[in-house]
Amino acid sequence: MRVWRWTCGVLLVLIGPVFGGNTGTDPAQKCVWGENVGWVNAGPTNYEVTVHYGEGIGGWLSGYAWGENVGWIVIGSTGGGPYANTSSNNWGVNMNSAGDLSGYAWGENIGWITFASNYNTVSIDPANGAFSGYAWGENVGWLKFKGTSPDYGVRTLAFETQAQGTPNWWLNYHGVTEGYNAGDGVPAWQKYVMDVDPTVTNNYLRITAVSNAPSAKVFAFTPSSPRRYYTLTRRDELTAGAWSNVVG
Repeated sequence: MRVWRWTCGVLLVLIGPVFGGNTGTDPAQKCVWGENVGWVNAGPTNYEVTVHYGEGIGGWLSGYAWGENVGWIVIGSTGGGPYANTSSNNWGVNMNSAGDLSGYAWGENIGWITFASNYNTVSIDPANGAFSGYAWGENVGWLKFKGTSPDYGVRTLAFETQAQGTPNWWLNYHGVTEGYNAGDGVPAWQKYVMDVDPTVTNNYLRITAVSNAPSAKVFAFTPSSPRRYYTLTRRDELTAGAWSNVVG
């Protein structure tokens, strides 16, 4: 008897409309420096800058930064993003799929701050959540997000992963932990790999049909996702032996 199964992996480049959020700034890396304004804290308690992320398409930022010399800086207008940045009630900082930021923050005492000027752009590295680059304020000059003398910077925890490799932004978006079980025996971290909603029961990858015709073997499975790749593996016995990839 031969046994077949599908396994699922995560693509390096992901696409899709899912947005996550509620992961803030690393308390050990939260400092921005402005030559004209001094230090700005991007992680004030309960108000930290938060990255809301969508796989492969970027996202937007919310929250506040605090400067001892300039007061509060608001990262986005009420209601959240993505922000159009076209009106007095729809402005804020957006993030594209490459991690580059754009749009505006607002400080009551210093005016508008742009995150993508003609000369520099603030970026976030999705690999580690670290900010880099410069923002520009007409009234305050450059705000630097990464420096080495002294060593300082800003880092979001959105892209930190838990023990099984599930990123914080995804867990927070669905409001679950890695071990959460919707009642079907499949933990949330496995459903992240499958790219399905972990709060929906029986929402997991499985083979639904097998055609063993002489000319071609066809395997149907559900649910599938364009953000994942799939590998068919086999072994000769159900309870023993190693799994191997099916050629082709």
